[in-house]
Amino acid sequence: MFAFLHGRESQWPADELARRTRGLGMTPEEHDKKWEKVTYQAGLDSMEKMIAKTKEEGNIALIKEHSAHLFDAQFLSSGLGVPSFEAPRPALVDHRFDVVDSKEAEVKLPIPNPTLLPDRILASSLPVIMIRHPVFTYPSYERAASVYTTTVFDLEFTVMTSYKWSRIMYDFYRSYYEKTDPEGKMKDWPIVVDGDRLVEDTKGQMKKFCDIARLDESDIQYSWEVAGLGTDEKALISFLRTIKESTGVIKGPVKKWTEEWDEKVAQRMKEAVESAMDDYNYLLARCI
Repeated sequence: MFAFLHGRESQWPADELARRTRGLGMTPEEHDKKWEKVTYQAGLDSMEKMIAKTKEEGNIALIKEHSAHLFDAQFLSSGLGVPSFEAPRPALVDHRFDVVDSKEAEVKLPIPNPTLLPDRILASSLPVIMIRHPVFTYPSYERAASVYTTTVFDLEFTVMTSYKWSRIMYDFYRSYYEKTDPEGKMKDWPIVVDGDRLVEDTKGQMKKFCDIARLDESDIQYSWEVAGLGTDEKALISFLRTIKESTGVIKGPVKKWTEEWDEKVAQRMKEAVESAMDDYNYLLARCI
């Protein structure tokens, strides 16, 4: 995530990166110094080492990422049909830090890999896609990203809120399984979870999830102690506050988002939500 957003290999165009830097209250020099060691390669290596450690402890690694962060700038701009914003495509080497058995075979995908991740990582991952109606997620993103001075009129909002990337990943995995799983063992993958259903029927949704993923439902924790935010980054705090300061699955009415902004913002939000409905409904129809 941070390599995409801030590192020297950031996939944002220069003007977007400059806006985000100003939003953080940093000079370009301060920004570059803070993120100089953040690269895609460092992120991949760290993730593989974390997976290896998790395996050694007898656990399963759960890796959460925004789907847009899996792609390069050229793919994103062409996918949205917006003016091209090209950035050098990061070069990644799979050091296989997560491989326990040195004899593990190399993986060559039978279909094109649309992401920046190595083929082997994609093939060995079990994909779970989270969605929620854009009438809720779009204003939520706007509120959280406002610390970067992001608005609904910025490229960041268009890229980060689109369900197109999740749909692309769903279709990728379905095509992959159709070619590699003739017995249909992966017929229920990727798992798509709707956030609204999860809130309204938490245990029912988790039972379905555990049945498909072959996990023990009794290990699910439905309440927890309040956790500290663990960061002084105002941007991260904005995104993490709700989940970190919660004690269970959050329920509650959402205020009408149109009352929060002026007419121009409300109209742009309305247009964005409407344009997202095709991808959202496509994924919703495939939810557990």
